[in-house]
Amino acid sequence: MAALFAIPWKLANAAGDSTHSVLLLLGIAALANSALVVWQRLSSGETKLRISRMDLWIGAALASFTLLGNLASAQAIQDLSPALLNVLLRAEVILVAIFAWLLLGERVEGRFWLGVAIAGLGLIVLQGPMDGVRALGLFGSGTGMALAAAACFSAMAILTRRFIHRIDPVVVNALRLWFAVVLWFPFYSLPRFSEIPSEQLLCAGLAALTGPFVGRLCLMISARYVEARVTTLASLTTPAMTLVLAFLLLSDWPQTHELVGGTIMIAGISIPLLRTRQKIAVREAKT
Repeated sequence: MAALFAIPWKLANAAGDSTHSVLLLLGIAALANSALVVWQRLSSGETKLRISRMDLWIGAALASFTLLGNLASAQAIQDLSPALLNVLLRAEVILVAIFAWLLLGERVEGRFWLGVAIAGLGLIVLQGPMDGVRALGLFGSGTGMALAAAACFSAMAILTRRFIHRIDPVVVNALRLWFAVVLWFPFYSLPRFSEIPSEQLLCAGLAALTGPFVGRLCLMISARYVEARVTTLASLTTPAMTLVLAFLLLSDWPQTHELVGGTIMIAGISIPLLRTRQKIAVREAKT
């Protein structure tokens, strides 16, 4: 889903104001998730929607990271290609492992730090030739915004992992999206419908369904069964998938240094997960 998200997200932010794209993204995703909640309750025969105090608190906390992360990614995608944005968002694998180590006490092995070093080298190569001014302004660039978005999404993964057994993922996902929509209004003014291009509305809608709705919901549910850092394992395939789709649909192809740096980053990010995948394979073989 992440591979499908980046391309319409790129088009939505190229068609109109990025803050409007974020509102459309969150609003459409909230409506879709709310429809899922209603369908889920009707199919199970339940007529009442039970929302616990924990659901409300976790939904509100996730909403703040949701809004900040999507605002950052909306800024980043204006300067970066879809494939490059997905590469930088994969830094979430490293950040989740660090946060899980610090906050959840999940064990981090020596190979993790090797992966961090290699991923850091890839990030430097990815930037291409830099003078001193550009190096100092790194975190004001698209790269910096993409890494800020990755940090926000990583915090969401940790928070979900910590409380997943005490919340309803579908309900909480709907709450976080509606709370994020509410949080948008104190900072920005509501646009007139006539101010929103149809292309922006369509592309933001596609991005909403593939990203904060289905994509995030799948990650939240997976947190019931595996460690926080393992939930991001499948995401390593998305940059390659996005690269192909972006070339076919947008004729967009990263520069050489971006391809090389992105490849080094993915290699570094993969190293901490190799042992995890081996453990999973051994466990499945025994069962």
